[in-house]
Amino acid sequence: MSFDGDIQAATGAQPNEGLIAATLLQCDPVRVIPQADELVSDQNSLVDRLLTSAASLKLAETVRSILAEIPEIDEETAEPVEAPEAVDDGAGSKTAKKSKSEDASTEQKPSPDKKGTPDKEALENASRDLVAIMILPSGQAQPQERFFAGDALLSVLQHLPPTDLTSLARTVARLDVVSERLRTYLVTHPDNDISCRMLKDAHYISDVDLLKVIPEGSEQQLRLIARRRLLNVVVCDAIIKTGNAAAILELLRNAESQLSTSAFVKLMPIVVGNNDLESALCNRKDLPQAVGLEMFWQGGQNLRRYLLTRFLTESAALGKVMSIGMKVDAIPAFGGKPSPEDIETLVTQIEKGDAGAAATLSRYCRITSETAERIVNDPGGEPITVAFKCLAQPRLVMAQALKRWVESKKCPISGEKRMVELHAQFDGMSFNKARMLLAYWDWAARETGPFTT
Repeated sequence: MSFDGDIQAATGAQPNEGLIAATLLQCDPVRVIPQADELVSDQNSLVDRLLTSAASLKLAETVRSILAEIPEIDEETAEPVEAPEAVDDGAGSKTAKKSKSEDASTEQKPSPDKKGTPDKEALENASRDLVAIMILPSGQAQPQERFFAGDALLSVLQHLPPTDLTSLARTVARLDVVSERLRTYLVTHPDNDISCRMLKDAHYISDVDLLKVIPEGSEQQLRLIARRRLLNVVVCDAIIKTGNAAAILELLRNAESQLSTSAFVKLMPIVVGNNDLESALCNRKDLPQAVGLEMFWQGGQNLRRYLLTRFLTESAALGKVMSIGMKVDAIPAFGGKPSPEDIETLVTQIEKGDAGAAATLSRYCRITSETAERIVNDPGGEPITVAFKCLAQPRLVMAQALKRWVESKKCPISGEKRMVELHAQFDGMSFNKARMLLAYWDWAARETGPFTT
């Protein structure tokens, strides 16, 4: 059954005329049906607010004509029909039996007030007609009439097969004025095809309905929700909580989704090892700088290079921020330039894989031991070049140290090709940039600044 057919048959009358006429016929017309002069006399009446004047007059005339054709029966003057009497044992007995059987059959007939369940064809016709009213142009149906048709349709939907519901969902999804209960019924329907049709095509779906679908939703449903426009923070957090990688990827690529800072922090362990997720997260325009620089530790060489290029800047304001922050201990007060003997001791400890190298670096740079451990044991080598830049070491000292570390089998840094890249990073990074990056790393270890929990 299709709900996209021709609706020209419904344009000849207002959509509420047939519905209310059918309702009125079940009631006492003398007490319920208003007169024509009553329909147009008071503009503030409920009838005038729900019906147009033309519809009101037409409805009254139609009901009067129908009632005029019904014959009146006076219960007081009507003579009761007597049952035939038995005449003789022959034909008369047969006549009496026949009358008794007719009386029994009359008693077994169902009451006219009790209606059975409509058949399939009647349900399909009713649903088609109600949908035809819902899709009428705005000049032929009022919003409250569309809502009324949608609410009435809810009682029919439970009897329709899934194929008809899918077709109906495709039509309802394109409508702007729809009963809220009808939309909720279709969005949260257990059939995946019906729900996905609404999630894909419906322009407006309340956040409450989306939050009902997300916890137990399929991957297809989650991806369709993640693609929707203007997703708020609550819905985004619910999608992230599911941990579905495909849905999270769609969410990160959706530029109109609203992610909070806590959501970015939750995403950091989820995207580890997934290049697509890492790339999508780092390319977000709203990625906080603190989260981006903290992701430096879990990214590869290309991702690290991109993060440093995006978030590290150089201007006169950067130096002022560093000096002001260090005065009030808002930024870690990094130590001064150590002596050549101290640097030689540090280089030797890293070369031999000494466990005391982290403590030495922590003392020289005045950073936490946790941050120093991460710097010394990083296999990429970029963090140690940042630390040496903060220690104000010349390029020659850095080059000699890198050569010794790469040739050593106990140092985590390996590969001669890495020396060229690390040299380029050391030369391209200024003293203030290195201190800014080291400040974010130390904040993360201390759980202060932007990493305060």
